[in-house]
Amino acid sequence: MAAVFREIVAALLAIWTDKGARSTMLGATLFFSVFFPQPYLNEVVRDMPLAIVDQDGSTLSRELIRRIDAADAVAVARYAPDMSSARLLFLKREVHGIVIVPPQFERDLLAGRAAPIAAFSDGGYFLLNSVMSSALSNAARSLGAEVQVGRLTASGVDMAQALAVVEPLRVTTVPLFNPTGGYASFVLPAVFVLILQQTLLMGIGNLKAGRRSAGGLSTFADALVYVGLYSLWAGVVLVLLPWVYRLPRIGDVAVMYAVVVPFLAAVTAMGIAVARLIPTKEGVIFFLVVLGMPLFFLSGVSWPAEAMPWLLHALAFAIPSTTAVPALVRVNQMGADLQSVEATILTQLALCLAYTTLAVTVDWVKRKPSA
Repeated sequence: MAAVFREIVAALLAIWTDKGARSTMLGATLFFSVFFPQPYLNEVVRDMPLAIVDQDGSTLSRELIRRIDAADAVAVARYAPDMSSARLLFLKREVHGIVIVPPQFERDLLAGRAAPIAAFSDGGYFLLNSVMSSALSNAARSLGAEVQVGRLTASGVDMAQALAVVEPLRVTTVPLFNPTGGYASFVLPAVFVLILQQTLLMGIGNLKAGRRSAGGLSTFADALVYVGLYSLWAGVVLVLLPWVYRLPRIGDVAVMYAVVVPFLAAVTAMGIAVARLIPTKEGVIFFLVVLGMPLFFLSGVSWPAEAMPWLLHALAFAIPSTTAVPALVRVNQMGADLQSVEATILTQLALCLAYTTLAVTVDWVKRKPSA
């Protein structure tokens, strides 16, 4: 026991005295966890500027524009006399969308004919495009329904019947686990897990790459220190910061740690294996930096894992975050119980065993005297 304690103290001192490991495992983890959420704290897009080309100038066209402007997500910023002027505003990035109300808009609408409007949005920016489409659709649908109800009631139809004719099926959308529909509540819980993984891998790379193994007891003590240190970081990143930033979090902390500890063990084993395979510290850091962005996409956050090519999806299971990210999101944001994440825990333990075996094998091959 005394020997294990000495090795643990030596592992802690190694982290503190190694500038690269200290800045990565202590400084970078805190910096990225605090800095990364800042751009997304508003959660949703608000007051995206639009340019309006009102070629009708009627009461109903102005009412449509008023309803568009009333949406939280967009704001009527400029009025343009024609499409050329509006396009120039768009190219100057003074507006991010253009709405054109054609001539005879009111006449066609009151006569019961289709009254199309044209909307041009930034298709290169998916979030802005989606926000504008939603705001415009809601405004046009509400105005169209109001005009149709007025026409029916004017012809003698009862108000209740007119409403039933216009909207026979009323859909109430309830966003579960993300009440605001915010981008931060969607992306940050997954990114926090990736921050833990990447900084731990890079810290181990700084400490282990290019160095001979000090033996099984020393490596075991190192692993205990890494998992213990990052278990504390997990409490800060996955419990404290969501509370500070008011992100939805309803999960049981005990269930969260039941996933976190095997995940950190798997990441630690992976880090040691990579450090054994790549002989230089620079090589390990370069490999992990290059791997960082693909890991985000492979986690299934930005694109459903089921829609990925099967080979890529299968290879992704070799990375601990691939299964840990969705499991921790289910626990923290959806309140999943232990039974719901048992498969992930077993996967993490299997990865830990596999990477440990790989690290031991590589170390044995390097130590084996050449014939």
